[in-house]
Amino acid sequence: MKNKVLFIIVLNQTELLDDLLLKFDEEVGQAATVIDSVGMAQHLSRLDEAKVFSTIKPLVLSDHTENKTIYSVIPEDQLDLARQTVKSVLTDMGKPDTGIMFAVPVLFQEGIKE
Repeated sequence: MKNKVLFIIVLNQTELLDDLLLKFDEEVGQAATVIDSVGMAQHLSRLDEAKVFSTIKPLVLSDHTENKTIYSVIPEDQLDLARQTVKSVLTDMGKPDTGIMFAVPVLFQEGIKE
């Protein structure tokens, strides 16, 4: 087995999901799974018990109430291509409320076509 990584994107700009998946399929050619997710700040902002958090809530909350988490097992040698593909759609990952991406090594895989 080639070295693989689990490539994960937490997308705050959910309106870009379709564009991102189409571009990822076109450029990287790997399957991905998308799940609905909610950031900790958004979740805690809904709790009445989080009184301390409520004082900083306006500083950390965005207009987004949910995220999309995308993950894909890709060959390690495609990691740079995958990152550039995401950046081409999201344009500026450094801006707040855009999203994050990261990768972790995959020690084994089963049920994934090579």
